[in-house]
Amino acid sequence: MARHDRPRVLLIWPGSLFGGGGNFGVPQLLALASVLERGAGAEVDVVDLDAERAFGPVDLGRLVAPGYDVIGISCYASYDYLKVMAIGAALRRLCPESILVTGGYHVSARPDELLVDPATGAPVFHYAVVGDGEGPMLRLVQRLAAGKRPLGRVVGPEPLTDGDLVHYDWERLARYRPVARKVASQAELYLSRGCPFDCAFCMERAKRETAWRPLDPERAVEEVHRLDQFLDLSDWTLFIADALFGMKRAWRRTFLEGLARRPSRARKIWLLIRLDLIEREDLALMARANVAPGFGLESGDEGQLRRIRKSGRLDGYLDHMRQVAAWAGELGVPFGANVIVGHPGETEASMRNSAAYLKSLFLEGPSTHGFLSVDPFRLYPGSPIDEDRAGWEAETGMRVHRYPWWHDGDQDFLSEWVDPSRDLDFRRALTLRRELFDPIVRGVEARFAYQGPARDYFLRAIREQVEMTSARQTLHTLGQWHLWRGLVGRPVTGDDPELAACAREARADALTAAGIELDDDVGHALRDVPRERFVAPEHITRSARDEALPLDAFASDDEAATLSAMHAYADAFRALDLKAGDSVVELGSGTGYGATLAAALVGPEGRVRTVEVDPKLAAAAAARVPDEVEVVAGDAHDLDTWAGAHKVYVTFAVEEVPPAWLASLAPGGRLVAPVGSSEQQWLVHHQRGPDGLAIEVLHPVRYVGDRSHRG
Repeated sequence: MARHDRPRVLLIWPGSLFGGGGNFGVPQLLALASVLERGAGAEVDVVDLDAERAFGPVDLGRLVAPGYDVIGISCYASYDYLKVMAIGAALRRLCPESILVTGGYHVSARPDELLVDPATGAPVFHYAVVGDGEGPMLRLVQRLAAGKRPLGRVVGPEPLTDGDLVHYDWERLARYRPVARKVASQAELYLSRGCPFDCAFCMERAKRETAWRPLDPERAVEEVHRLDQFLDLSDWTLFIADALFGMKRAWRRTFLEGLARRPSRARKIWLLIRLDLIEREDLALMARANVAPGFGLESGDEGQLRRIRKSGRLDGYLDHMRQVAAWAGELGVPFGANVIVGHPGETEASMRNSAAYLKSLFLEGPSTHGFLSVDPFRLYPGSPIDEDRAGWEAETGMRVHRYPWWHDGDQDFLSEWVDPSRDLDFRRALTLRRELFDPIVRGVEARFAYQGPARDYFLRAIREQVEMTSARQTLHTLGQWHLWRGLVGRPVTGDDPELAACAREARADALTAAGIELDDDVGHALRDVPRERFVAPEHITRSARDEALPLDAFASDDEAATLSAMHAYADAFRALDLKAGDSVVELGSGTGYGATLAAALVGPEGRVRTVEVDPKLAAAAAARVPDEVEVVAGDAHDLDTWAGAHKVYVTFAVEEVPPAWLASLAPGGRLVAPVGSSEQQWLVHHQRGPDGLAIEVLHPVRYVGDRSHRG
């Protein structure tokens, strides 16, 4: 460790869950910074990579240029694992003299995984911190500053007590204050540590110390105001991100009363609390303090609640939720409730029971002040289920298809790829979720009666949940399922009607959003022809978007080809006035999507021929197009393959249309082609008439170039 008058420490937040910057604050790192400054005399800088992106591309070399003795990186959740390992490997190269440390929930559950890259065997982090980070990090920096290194590379746990919790020094984030609103939708604050409950899916026990340890309630109120003073919360909602808010009645009521007497400027304060703690007086205080609660309801089926180990007080639990919802309506308090679908042990019967309960809670009666979020089960390392996975598998028949999922890409899907029970597999659970729960989520907004502060915040949350039920989101999940089945040697054979229906609906949404008319034959063909059949499995999700897609998986090694965006076919076929009974030639088949669209338009009385220079692509097209389409493996410049055509669509750009092509058109024939260089292209319509050639330049386009050696 380099010698300085004071140790220099950099603490890095690598970015939020799933790569999105939802919250501003990184209070975990601010607490660490205060402890290291006070206890070790360290100079500490805090970097939030979510906020850094507001200034442009993140340059790690610039961020570490000042030189640091210790660099700590938060690996909060398992979704951060690959990202944190990549950052750690980069810092090994950039800062060979620095000590690299990581901590967080995932590190607490799997500390050894971050010391050495399991894929390469290369060392990454020097130390992994288990549990609360303040004590182990302080001891580590003190020892390193004294020229000593701990013998063990896994340090902690060293849990904090109530009195150890420190003030957050928000001024450490002053650099980000001007851009905070660009990168975050709400501010974040912690007022306590730990949760003593034992929900089967939760990672909290990975931290080892589960006792609930809060700030003093008066100090907690002060922390809200200190953040308000730093950020001016008048345009923000504030999320109190405690694993469990206000476990003790006296504490939470003292805090809420203090906040009611000294309200912050936040538009609304949002927090998570156990349903079985809530009484009417709590909601009344929340109404006065401008607070909204969120509840981890988890299920509307009593048997499944017991299996989840949600609470030791299940008698009347679901009835109590009804009572809380009624109180919320009386007192004007908005609330959220979350359920998990597909938790191990789930059956079709438990899903139906849960959905029936939620329907009655949110959609029956005059209105609701609550909204519903529905999550699939995700297997978190360090959770009770993970720690006793063999027991859960034996008892319920659950099956985890990819483990450890956090070592792979596509973590959002792989963490959820679990068969809940021997009676319910992943696909059936997904189908039931769409059938039973999606209509409830979609029905909430019309009945949402809350009219108080930050109503738009809750409406946005409701709409975000509705978006999660969209065909596009389901298509993504189904596409990942097909992709990963193939990757693990269990490819799906035959048609998938559910995927086809989702893809059709998602295409219709995308076409409408792009302003593409759906009410004519071209629109019908674009909506109905299954574009997902013409792309590689990894692009199934994108197949429903109006964008070009790569065909590398089908093309020869030295070829570059794409499947054009949907609007490109709409423009070309409408320019050709393609209709039933026509004879059409497509130059450049790709995997056959355009020819299949054309076949849908010309119908059984028409004729479609498609010509493809790449033999591998021609073979892929021949395997996908309908029987009435003729696929020719040949060169578009070989006129013997298509001379005399009446209507021709060219799917690649040419610098100018070869005169021989135009001369080969039938009298009255039309040809539509993208014309121009790689820098600028135009879609051009050509028609051979009795008085010569008519040319109409339509609009700018962007296509791949001619791949023929004669082009």
